Amino acid sequence: MCGAHASSTLFEGGDLMHPSDEIFRLVRCEGCGHIYQNPRPTVAAIDKYYPPDYMPFWRAIEDERNPLRRFDRAYGRRMRCGTIHRATGHTPGRILDVGCATGIFLDGMRRLGWQVQGIEPTHSAAQYARTRFALDVFEGRLEDAQLPSGSFDAITLWDVLEHVHEPRPILAELARLLRPGGLLVLSLPNPDSLEAAFFGPHWLGWDLPRHLNLFRPLQLRHHLAQHGMPVAKIRSFTAGHSLLAMSMEYRLNAKGKNGRRARRLLDSPPMRLLTKPYYAGPANWYNLSSIMVVFARRVASHSGAAPQEHE
Repeated sequence: MCGAHASSTLFEGGDLMHPSDEIFRLVRCEGCGHIYQNPRPTVAAIDKYYPPDYMPFWRAIEDERNPLRRFDRAYGRRMRCGTIHRATGHTPGRILDVGCATGIFLDGMRRLGWQVQGIEPTHSAAQYARTRFALDVFEGRLEDAQLPSGSFDAITLWDVLEHVHEPRPILAELARLLRPGGLLVLSLPNPDSLEAAFFGPHWLGWDLPRHLNLFRPLQLRHHLAQHGMPVAKIRSFTAGHSLLAMSMEYRLNAKGKNGRRARRLLDSPPMRLLTKPYYAGPANWYNLSSIMVVFARRVASHSGAAPQEHE
């Protein structure tokens, strides 16, 4: 990200979600502190690490058989969609979801009156979004879609930027596609979070080998400002409890204990209710949790202050 080549090894580890014999390495740049995978899978080889049961490739919420899970997923979608809708002043426009997976978020935004469009590189997920929800989804990568400049009022990337091989061209393309004043929302793992420090190599946010770049909050502010999209605010309101439970499972498994049992306990409704005040309060307000959600605004030029965010 800064052009420097010198780095130091942060840690080496395997794929926590889909175990294999492969070992991957994360390093920290000696120039700017950026965390990235080196060596990393090539563009041609990376797809094999996204199997059909990869977590974001959810089926429609309405097709979920487990009533508690269906309720939980519906609540999560309402929270995400409602947050974007409020951030744009409850004024529907054109929204692009990059890495839209099976289209569940876009379906929710369409219900709020938005004109929706998606980009998804995985064939099975893109095809599902088109057939199940009749969504306009480009199958491929953002840089290949060749969309018109300034054509979107909002662009979202839910857990996407950490997966791309070359982030800087992606940021430039997002700036090109947003109209002046348009909203950019990124959710991505926060390597400076309390949970990353506590769980170390067993923190799910590292997600080797799929996460190629890990952005620290201050660095991300700098990169977005360089591309004319200064950050208005950073919150942490999504997936925090889930990553806590999964990271605890992996940490206990590594110690020879029953991590699955601990995860089921943490995922139980009473434990979710018990931790909700923390995740809805301090973890959200002060960006302490595993996932940070970044709100930025496109400015007409690279000088000038960021517009104030609607609350």
